[in-house]
Amino acid sequence: MAYQPEDLADLEVALLGVLSIGLPPARAAGSETFRIDHVTAVVAGLAAQGRGEVHLEAGGLRATTAFRQSLRDAILSLAERGILAASQPAGAPAAPGGFEAGLELDLVDPDEHPAVLDRYLGQLCMERLFNVPAVYPYLMERYSSSGEVWRRIRESGYARD
Repeated sequence: MAYQPEDLADLEVALLGVLSIGLPPARAAGSETFRIDHVTAVVAGLAAQGRGEVHLEAGGLRATTAFRQSLRDAILSLAERGILAASQPAGAPAAPGGFEAGLELDLVDPDEHPAVLDRYLGQLCMERLFNVPAVYPYLMERYSSSGEVWRRIRESGYARD
């Protein structure tokens, strides 16, 4: 079945659009603001309420537990429909070094982005996000910053044959 953005929940559209801009791994970027859950939380807040901090904890770096759970559910839903290939089993522990005190499981690994299997749908979702006036400046900044990070990590030998 071919899906269109209107067939998806708003969070699924936000996630696919964010995954399609090509974020580098947060650890390589050296910033939590490149975490897939962080960027998707900001985009979802901006798209729905015009405020990027809606789904972030105090301090603005971590997505709330409730949002991360919703994001995990969206990943599983998209994976079940063959739109994404989930990169980590549901509820798997955080990657080594990613554990936080008081947090049993990190539900979304920031450095293992789910693979978008339906790239056309991903592009449509990204375009839909870019057409939201509150989202556009933020997403363009992440896109631009991603280019700088990718350039830096490639210069240091990332993905060389």
